[in-house]
Amino acid sequence: MTEKFKQTSIVDLTHHLLVEGVNKRASDILIEPLDDELQIRFRIDGVLSKFASLPSEMHSKIITRIKVMAGLDISEKRLPQDGSFKMKFPGKEVDFRVSVVPSRLGERAVLRVLDKGRLILDINKLGLDPYSLTSLKESLLKPYGIILICGPTGCGKTTTLYASIKYIDSIEKNIVTVEDPVEYQLYGINQVQINEEIGLTFPAVLRSILRQDPDVILVGEIRDSETAEIAIRAALTGHLVLSTLHTTTATGGVIRLINMGIEPYLISSSCLLIASQNLVRLLCPDCKKPQPLPKVISVQLEQYGYKKEEIPEVIYTAKGCEKCNNTGYFGRRAIMEALVLSPEIRELIEKNAPEREIRKKARMQGMRSLRERGYELLMKGLTSLEEVIRVTSAQEV
Repeated sequence: MTEKFKQTSIVDLTHHLLVEGVNKRASDILIEPLDDELQIRFRIDGVLSKFASLPSEMHSKIITRIKVMAGLDISEKRLPQDGSFKMKFPGKEVDFRVSVVPSRLGERAVLRVLDKGRLILDINKLGLDPYSLTSLKESLLKPYGIILICGPTGCGKTTTLYASIKYIDSIEKNIVTVEDPVEYQLYGINQVQINEEIGLTFPAVLRSILRQDPDVILVGEIRDSETAEIAIRAALTGHLVLSTLHTTTATGGVIRLINMGIEPYLISSSCLLIASQNLVRLLCPDCKKPQPLPKVISVQLEQYGYKKEEIPEVIYTAKGCEKCNNTGYFGRRAIMEALVLSPEIRELIEKNAPEREIRKKARMQGMRSLRERGYELLMKGLTSLEEVIRVTSAQEV
């Protein structure tokens, strides 16, 4: 790889790296200086892999080229900088969001690849299980209340929110989003970009938006108690509010709001649905290989309520081939844990019941954990046991 690029101009080399990143479906491109080389890594289907090693002398030149493309200051090398640019590809335009940060060995650049061609805006095509999909749709059709999507960074929360907005979008509704940053532009939707440097914060924008007669408000993320309080009070005063939280479980979203200082009665009165989600890599259909289902997993599935005849004796694991870049996986699917706030759940929240009690009641009413949703894909031969364990945590049955 190094020899191939030695005679290539920096402009052509940088262009090649970006094109390869898009062609290989990378969500992020990392340009990192090491002691004796410049390392290029791609994040594909949520997992980082090394793409190329380049001579160290190319480092500053590639970073400078990226800065020029993103409209950044090429003379500033001591402070972090953020920017963006667009590139045209056959039949589509791809946005790149650039972050450059100084490190011990020089500047490190990370490019987020925003490929509109891969953005799924159809709620029916997210791959959600029937229970979670129906719960989400029914909540979206309510006139007011708050819907929270929880999960770690990169779990597809924004995609789910955008698909939800498109599901209810109509000429009769005034829909406004408050985001940091605005990842994709949605036609016909009023999107506001947060800029904290000039005081354009989530709370400030939300207060102004409420004076503009919105029907639906999308808040990119609830980061603090002030934003949480405004969002919940907006939901209580006749608005449908959609937002995200950083928790690993749906019931954990309730505890997170309480820890932010939100009174339990406000949560029970305003929340329609709290859903936790993650993305599971799908096995490459061309090279996946069979293996016996471990006994311990079979026992666990029986504990989850599956009958013996429903549990397969053979599951599949990753192997690797040219199509999947030898990873064994190709593409991802969302799994969701949906907590519907039924009257019984609301009562438990108002009583400030422990999370395990809320979780137990929710399971009795149909909620399934992320681990269980992952096992469903495992039994269908769509993913591997290793992948399910990687992206989910063991939870109480």
